[in-house]
Amino acid sequence: MNTNFIRRALLLFALSLASVLQAEPALAGHPGFKGQTLDADSIKAVLLGKKVTVGDTRVIIIVAKTGAAQDAFLQAQVGMSTSQFQNHWRRLFMTGGGSAPKIVETEDEASKLAASTPGAVAIVDKGKAEGLTILAQ
Repeated sequence: MNTNFIRRALLLFALSLASVLQAEPALAGHPGFKGQTLDADSIKAVLLGKKVTVGDTRVIIIVAKTGAAQDAFLQAQVGMSTSQFQNHWRRLFMTGGGSAPKIVETEDEASKLAASTPGAVAIVDKGKAEGLTILAQ
């Protein structure tokens, strides 16, 4: 009976720790976007290619092939998974409706590329957005 209590307590502790350590997704951009923020409608418009500038700067979207923060953000903001989002952009690109996002392997790579590319935005874990401007959470 005592070992069951300990197991349950450890499981509860592990679940609590996992929820604290979860990524906090954010749309982050090149440091040149400093002072800019986006509302929900603007986020959706930028990510879906309906709005191609933020301020006076043309946006370059960078996406990771997979990533927990990116998946959560896309689902919450545009109602799509990463693969649905990439398919949306493939269709848009093939019909001449926009420039396809740059695709990298990981969210960390997306963050690094966004930091070094003027006009770039990426969906990253806010805790890993060092040097980037947070445009939306």
